[in-house]
Amino acid sequence: MTGVSTFQQFFEDLSDVMLRVNTKLQRDVTLRSRVSKRFTRKEVCEFLAIDQASLWRAAEQEPLFPEGERSGRERTFSPHEVMLIRALMASRPSSKKQFMWWREPGDPLKVIAVGSQKGGTSKSLTAAHLAQYLCLEYGLRVGVIDSDPQATISLYFADDQLNLMDPDILGMADFMGAADPKAQEPTDLTPEEMDAIWQDTPWPGTRLIPGGPAIQNADMALFFMSQARQNEGQSFPAYRVLYDAIQKWDHGMGPRTRPMDLRDTDGNFDMEAYQNALTETVDVIIIDQQPSLTFTQMNGLIAADCVIVAQTMKGFDLSTLTGYVTNIRDYTSVVTQHDPSFPLGNADHCVLATIVQESNEQDIQHLIDLKVQAPEWVAPVYYMRSDAIPNMAEQYKSAYEYQPPKSRKKSAQSFIENANAVNDYLVSRALPELPSRGYAQQFLDTMRERQIERQQKKEAAQQAKEMEQENG
Repeated sequence: MTGVSTFQQFFEDLSDVMLRVNTKLQRDVTLRSRVSKRFTRKEVCEFLAIDQASLWRAAEQEPLFPEGERSGRERTFSPHEVMLIRALMASRPSSKKQFMWWREPGDPLKVIAVGSQKGGTSKSLTAAHLAQYLCLEYGLRVGVIDSDPQATISLYFADDQLNLMDPDILGMADFMGAADPKAQEPTDLTPEEMDAIWQDTPWPGTRLIPGGPAIQNADMALFFMSQARQNEGQSFPAYRVLYDAIQKWDHGMGPRTRPMDLRDTDGNFDMEAYQNALTETVDVIIIDQQPSLTFTQMNGLIAADCVIVAQTMKGFDLSTLTGYVTNIRDYTSVVTQHDPSFPLGNADHCVLATIVQESNEQDIQHLIDLKVQAPEWVAPVYYMRSDAIPNMAEQYKSAYEYQPPKSRKKSAQSFIENANAVNDYLVSRALPELPSRGYAQQFLDTMRERQIERQQKKEAAQQAKEMEQENG
């Protein structure tokens, strides 16, 4: 057997084995139990920003109000039931409060990219949390595009109805029309064909374009398309293929339904209209980036109105941030020179510190240094290191879905509060038209109090040391 055939046989055999194994047991358990978490009446009221009396008045008046599940004296509700409650209340002609923030027909589609040069920065978890937060807190229909060959965020949204291991499943490369490395130009899909690439998820109104190894085909396809055009003396805007695809899809599949349209002329809630409206479009797209800068990843950044850079505060990791932002700066300067009218990133952007260990002085000092140097670009809130994260990550579940054992309930609840604060702040940057929930300010107030306490303890310890030396 030659070296070449041995090499090929090794990878062919191993590929077959991994498709069969692929942590199948853990994956199947996770996908079967996806979004099993339920929310109490108090939590539903917090999502809708109402009191419990208002909730129960709606329950008495609305025939389609979900019953939920009874657990002792409590009733709990699934994310789908929370969304239905929101729609029932938003569509009432007498409602003086806004409960759904769906796009109006003609409103622009916001795109948010979460990126990083380095893996292991909680980038995918940050993107998943933001998507689910927008669903729970605002009733938004969210589109999640996974542009990572490892398909991490896809695992946060897939259930046993979505076979991510299916080699024929379509993804981002197909949506862009760049799935064929031999193609001379992007495949011309209709908006309806592009819409069919979106996959339903267990989260109401949230759809997914899965990631996977096929994304690498897009890199090769875009490269060869550029080469072919260059050989013909023509230019090819390889940087905006995803942007153009999103615009084309949105033009054909944009919002048509308002919450008030969910009732008939007699005031009855139209369940069929509601179900159709949940999947007619999305109100915001979140792109989870691969930790690299390839043709495809630059497409994700160029397509975004807002870029969130998830970054740990270790010294080595910060050096990768330097290279990441410098390369993006250089690339986008070429784009703006080539295409001055292109609407490049017309929303706020920020660096989000992740996995910050408060007891680690270096972590805190790096974060302080960044905030001092660039206060407008570095988020004042951050993801703290949590004992709950490894348990959630093992099951590919977010803080909003993970049901901890009793021994982890306290840390899991603390992490939910942390996630709420981060997401509240990110909303203020990326989607400022949405009302703040106040979680970010609560986080900042708590951190300020802790900082004062630490400083007081430090001063007290120093005074005690000085007194001890004086009394020598």
